[in-house]
Amino acid sequence: MTPAARATAVAVAAVATAVAAGCGYTQGSGLPERGIRTVALEVVGNETYRQRLEVELGAALARELPVASDLTLADRRRADATLKVVLQDAQERTLVVGGRDDANPIASDPVREGAFSAAVWIRLVGRDGVALVERRITDRTEFRSPIGEDLTSARKELVEDLARKIALALETDV
Repeated sequence: MTPAARATAVAVAAVATAVAAGCGYTQGSGLPERGIRTVALEVVGNETYRQRLEVELGAALARELPVASDLTLADRRRADATLKVVLQDAQERTLVVGGRDDANPIASDPVREGAFSAAVWIRLVGRDGVALVERRITDRTEFRSPIGEDLTSARKELVEDLARKIALALETDV
């Protein structure tokens, strides 16, 4: 290989590595190498005024963790680590205010478009009490009432997305 071709190959490899790093690709969290294969899921905490959102998130996590990660759920006595999740923030925002429909007042919708966002703090703790992963995760979803979406559908989507992000956060170093 000529020096010019070698320099080009090195430059291409460097650019590919930088692009991959910028896209969120990582080498993983290293949990399997540390012997973490099973996890106990604590009851999700809730520091917000949104009632029962933590229950929905806990159920979604129980479904998502075995699917989106290499971790298996186990009871606390047998688990290699314990996952603690606390809902820290949950907010609904109106993006587009609806209008009143004089012809059909029942069909009036006070919110035509809205958003629902939430933030959670996750902490994965090994049997020895050492924190293996600590991270804040946020998500936001929007809903549009003219196409049949509402706060309930947005809430469900938000919970599912947060559960997926939490599972992925346990698998990656990002």
